[in-house]
Amino acid sequence: MPGVLSVPAAAAPQRRHPADGHLVLDYRPSQPTGWPDMPGKAPGTLGGHTASADFTFNGVPHRVALLPSGRNGASTDPVYEGVPADPAVGFEKELAAAFGAHYAFRYTGGFRGQGEFRVQSYGVFATEGTQEQPGATFGGGLYVVYEADTRAGDPDIHETLRWIQVVRQSGTIGNRHEVDNIGRANPFYMDGGLTSIHGTEVCNFHDTSQISLDARVDLDEEFLAETFLTHDTGNRDRSGRAVVQVLGGIRWGWRVRRVG
Repeated sequence: MPGVLSVPAAAAPQRRHPADGHLVLDYRPSQPTGWPDMPGKAPGTLGGHTASADFTFNGVPHRVALLPSGRNGASTDPVYEGVPADPAVGFEKELAAAFGAHYAFRYTGGFRGQGEFRVQSYGVFATEGTQEQPGATFGGGLYVVYEADTRAGDPDIHETLRWIQVVRQSGTIGNRHEVDNIGRANPFYMDGGLTSIHGTEVCNFHDTSQISLDARVDLDEEFLAETFLTHDTGNRDRSGRAVVQVLGGIRWGWRVRRVG
């Protein structure tokens, strides 16, 4: 397998996101997640906070980088959202169109406490091909652990907590705009929720979105996602739909383009 060009930075001291208090940025080296590993990738999370990585594709220099965030795009950290807010993703619209006939989604307006999302890995990566296997693989990943502030009214960790992610991928390779559920008959993301890591129970989310390509194309691709922790209440509304509370979420993503 080709070598990874970007090396995650060492774990930085944890700090609370200044804009909202619901994100704790606690970037750590690669670690297991309790969920299946991605094919073709090293086991576990990407680790650290790698904002960009350069690679060569078809003899042309390219860069994959985290999308800018915060005021004036001055940060590369993920962004907390109490409710879906990015019109490009259209979380509520996409979710209702795909599953509104069977699920009733109730948006709570965000968490009541503090420090619920501990972000332990957020970054990008790139690998170059070889003569035997030309092309490149690139993308980005997010790993976050939910820690309930139960004294303030946040829901405690339970198997009914699930994640829902809506993604929008656009560019020269193709377009993808959908609920990220691998085509299943429910809206919930596969690799997220209650799990166990070496005997410790955790509620987490892990995604490594990636593209492998061996073609003569001009790369200009963007991946953008809104990822929300939800509570599958077990109740039903008057029409018989399953009621799901949408608690709070994260906006994240990356982009790849040629350099120069």
